[in-house]
Amino acid sequence: MSSHRSRALVLACAALMAAVAGATQYNVGGDNGWGVPGAGAESYNTWAEKTGFQIGDQLLFVYPKDKDSVLLVQPADYNACNTSSYDKQFNDGSTVFDLDRAGAFFFISGIDANCRANEKLIVMVSAAAAAAKGAPAPSQGSTTTTTPPAPSPPSSSDAGGAAQSPPSSPKTPATPNAPAGASNSTAAKGTPPGAANGAGLTVAGLAVSFVAWVGYATLAF
Repeated sequence: MSSHRSRALVLACAALMAAVAGATQYNVGGDNGWGVPGAGAESYNTWAEKTGFQIGDQLLFVYPKDKDSVLLVQPADYNACNTSSYDKQFNDGSTVFDLDRAGAFFFISGIDANCRANEKLIVMVSAAAAAAKGAPAPSQGSTTTTTPPAPSPPSSSDAGGAAQSPPSSPKTPATPNAPAGASNSTAAKGTPPGAANGAGLTVAGLAVSFVAWVGYATLAF
């Protein structure tokens, strides 16, 4: 049981260290800290626009706690420098604020005059940057596997990898030599075998019968 608890504790500590290692803490105002910007100094929002904030990053506000404070407010209160309405108030002189979600955060000084003198800050946390931060980088030399296109249906000449000629029909047995005097004309397509020869014999029989009838008639008269 104790070994399982120790292992779970080690894993939790490792996860915490990985999360902390990936986070960045930004000192608002730099060496000057949180206060009214000096003449010609860069505004807080100009600095914030050039900084890529991600989920898990932190803001550090350093200020004299007896003379200033930090308020987390709504957009309307930010624009109006309304110090009487806020979501959170910090006045410890060294405030660490966790950026725990994507979207906009609005901060103003707790002193009305300071806020109107531009001691105010908008921080935009990008969800896309957070997703890219957690995405694993491709390893060196890795290759992208692409799915080959589906083969097109084989044509009649390509089926089976080579042209396949249809099976030849069985050879027609050679026609025996027709007797002398038989018709050399070929029977029409679809005519049953032997129909042409039978027609020739029938005509010959009629001719013989006609000749015999003529001879009979001559003898009778």
